[in-house]
Amino acid sequence: MTRHESPTLITNPALFVPTPPFERVSALPQRHTLPGAELMVFQFSNGYGAAVTRQLSRPEDSAFEFCVLDCMQPTPQPCFSTTVATSFLSGLSHEGTEGLLMLTERLGLHPRRVKANSSLLDEEF
Repeated sequence: MTRHESPTLITNPALFVPTPPFERVSALPQRHTLPGAELMVFQFSNGYGAAVTRQLSRPEDSAFEFCVLDCMQPTPQPCFSTTVATSFLSGLSHEGTEGLLMLTERLGLHPRRVKANSSLLDEEF
């Protein structure tokens, strides 16, 4: 390269999966790339979380799938007993998904988290 040449940046397009920001959600997701999709796993301090899948081949207004997670297990598991969602939801918009994430983040403490907190209060340190 001569002095006046600019370096050429070579990128792998597969490394740049478009991901919409969920600006009104405080937790940052763990991101996983799937064939034709991106999976984002959120974990909130209340003991719940969410799995959000974005289908890359679908239009933005229906590209998302959503499921509430029970994050009090060793591995987060789908949870269908909350007021946010009682099943897997699909065909969601970005805005609808962000709203569900905000509702999940604002759920009351998971019953196991409440029990763990009360057990800690009974401990003497």
